[in-house]
Amino acid sequence: MVDLTKLEMDYNNPPGSNEDIVQIEKLMNTIIPIAFKELLLTSNGFLTTEGVFIYGTEDIVERNKTWEVNQYAHGYIAIGDDSGGRVFLMAADTDSSQVIISDSGDMNLSHADFMTNDLVEWVSRGCTIPE
Repeated sequence: MVDLTKLEMDYNNPPGSNEDIVQIEKLMNTIIPIAFKELLLTSNGFLTTEGVFIYGTEDIVERNKTWEVNQYAHGYIAIGDDSGGRVFLMAADTDSSQVIISDSGDMNLSHADFMTNDLVEWVSRGCTIPE
């Protein structure tokens, strides 16, 4: 279960729906990881006061096109960003829960940094970004 109580939010959207998530998977021709689906069903996107922007179903298609994720990080999806030019990525795999962070101008996966092995735990702990 995703716990958002440790996050200071600029905004927090209401929960998304399974129908919205299925629509996104079809539009993007990808798989949304279960961990990210769980987050979307708790909050359909949010922005913390620290600048962590987690995309909702209304933003994720456009953001992945803008960042050209399919071209530069094929097999991954952008689930958010740090409001400073770095993008949070997850493998487009049902069981994926690992998050990496990559510079939006150099989305080469070998240059990405590890964020967490557990998206839900990371969010529940406050979305801290390691230096």
